[in-house]
Amino acid sequence: MTSTATSTPTSPSMGKTITRFDLSERIQHIIMIASFATMGLTGLPQSFANAGLARTWMSLFGGIAGIRKVHHIVSVIMAFVFFYHAIVVVADLFHKDTKRWMLPNKKDLTDAAQSVKYLLGKVSEPPYYGRFDFRQKMEYWSLIWGTVLMGVTGMMLMFPALFSTFLPGDFIYAAKAAHGLEALLAVGAIITWHMYHAHLAQGIFPIDTAIFTGKISVERMKEEHPLEYEAWMAAQEDTSIEDTIEETETKAEEGSNE
Repeated sequence: MTSTATSTPTSPSMGKTITRFDLSERIQHIIMIASFATMGLTGLPQSFANAGLARTWMSLFGGIAGIRKVHHIVSVIMAFVFFYHAIVVVADLFHKDTKRWMLPNKKDLTDAAQSVKYLLGKVSEPPYYGRFDFRQKMEYWSLIWGTVLMGVTGMMLMFPALFSTFLPGDFIYAAKAAHGLEALLAVGAIITWHMYHAHLAQGIFPIDTAIFTGKISVERMKEEHPLEYEAWMAAQEDTSIEDTIEETETKAEEGSNE
């Protein structure tokens, strides 16, 4: 992991920042924002084509044919980003990079349980999170599942004649229903769940800039991602980051079971 740091004379960590997201990750996120928003703005009006507002909006694209064309073009862009990200993730799995922490594990279950206990006042400390916590992993894998579902059903709707050659015609109608309902679910999740954690949560408002700048303060990392912070510290001290990850995850899991 690369890092940058600037400090003031008053505190060893005050003013320091760590590069948490590289350029590739930031570009992927920006393209995903743009493509997802465009897909929603061009897809949902087609699902409610008889509504007055939808007809007015579609007229700006030249009608149903024009807005559908934009929708299809942007879907190809989103698919490209999805496959690029999949290649990067697979490559990371062979290097034991800290990005692999997005994979679900047993600790996520204990973290979820401890988080509930903490919010109820049953325990005094929140879970000891790594690079990504269980809530972020849930959102991430929901995005992966939703993208796959939207991709498959979208292809079926783009080429119904082709798919009807080896699938019953009812599958096309099912794909249309699944595509529309998943679109509503995805947009709703972004507006509520993601918008809150990226813009309205305590210490974040009005926006979490880390995914755009790539940088996060040392103090914030220590508070929100202590396992990742310890791994970063190990890298600065030229110790084994893999050993530190294993050690700190084990320590955190043992603590959560006490």
